[in-house]
Parts: sequence; C-alpha cells; structure tokens
Amino acid sequence: MNRLEFMQRLEELLSDLSRSEREEALQYYNDYLNDAGVENEQEVLESMGTPEQLARVIKEGLGDSGAAGEFTETGYHNETYTKEVKNEVVKKENRRQLSGGMIILLILLCIAALPMLAAMLSGLFGAGVGILGGLLGLFVGTAAAGIGLFAAGIVLLIAGMVKIAVVPLAGICLVGAGILLLGLSLFFIWITVWLWGTAFPWIIRTVVNLCRKLLDGRRGEKR
Repeated sequence: MNRLEFMQRLEELLSDLSRSEREEALQYYNDYLNDAGVENEQEVLESMGTPEQLARVIKEGLGDSGAAGEFTETGYHNETYTKEVKNEVVKKENRRQLSGGMIILLILLCIAALPMLAAMLSGLFGAGVGILGGLLGLFVGTAAAGIGLFAAGIVLLIAGMVKIAVVPLAGICLVGAGILLLGLSLFFIWITVWLWGTAFPWIIRTVVNLCRKLLDGRRGEKR
C-alpha cells in the first residue's frame, strides 16, 4: 500500500470524527511522511501499521475529546491516560515482585536441601579427619619404627663386639645384624623427617587453599 492509498483509507476510517479532528490528524500524518522523505516513506508507513490499526488508536485517544493529548506516529495519545496505564503496569510488577508464593517456595527448597548439605559437610569433615588421622598414624609409626630399629641395632652392635672375643663368628653375625638394623632405622627416620618437613606442609597448604577457594566462591555468589 502506497502513501496515497494509505491516507485515503485513513480518511475514510476517520469519517465519523469531527471535521477539525479529522483534518488535524490527516495533516499531522502527511507532514510526518513529508519529514521522513520519499526514500523512507514506505518504511514509515509500515511502522505505523495498517490504516485500520492507526484509525482505531486515534479514536481511542480522542475518547476524552482530545484533552491533554497529541498526535504521534503511532496514533493520538492522551498524556493522562498514558500515565495511568504506566502506573497500573508498575503496580502489577510490584505485586509480582512481592509475590509470597515464590518466596515460600525458595524457603521450602532451602529447608529441604539442609539435610543433604549437612550430610555432605559431615562426610567431608569425616573424610578430612580420617585422612589426617591416617597421616598422623603413619608419622608416629615410622618414627617409632625408626627409634626401635636404631635402639635394637645399637644393642646388637654392642653385643656382637663383646661376643667377638669369645665366639668370633657369632660376634660378627651380631655386628652385621646390628648394622643392618641401624640402616633400616635411618631409612624410617628419613621417611619421618620427609613426612614432617615436606608432605604434611604440602597437605596443609592444599587444604587451606581449597577452603579459601570455596569461601571466595560463596562470597562471589552472595555479591
């Protein structure tokens, strides 16, 4: 539909308005199309909708005899009526925001998730305690084994040295066993020192960094 057909059809649809209102409306849209230019004329006509739609909007806007309103490219708009509609929309949005159903649902979901969250936290705590307990037991065990083997090696070494003067072969065997036990004790002592100086600090740093990341992630979600 070109401009001439559009305006002729709009004039027919506005025939039940007063002459002054009809002429004012037609003059406004003719001027509006002139300002748009020939190159934008078809696009502007499409943006205004069909003549029937535009005529209906104009008539609805003129329902209060044209008071406090003006013509626009989308019809005749009453300022007072527009404000009332906007206020009504805002009130509806506020009622939606204050809807108690959604709040109650969220509260119920949080309550339902509490047992699961508590179980997960308990499991993680128990696993952490178990791991720390196992590592502490390993540390104590290796330390005790190292000290025990060292003491036994010293005893066998002294006994072998004494026995060499009486029974040389038995004394040599005892000395050899004592040296072997001393070597094993040094190995366990080395493991103990490694656990205390390297493994434990690394584990503690890892746990602290993990907890810090979890806390930072929760703070970011709250923000």
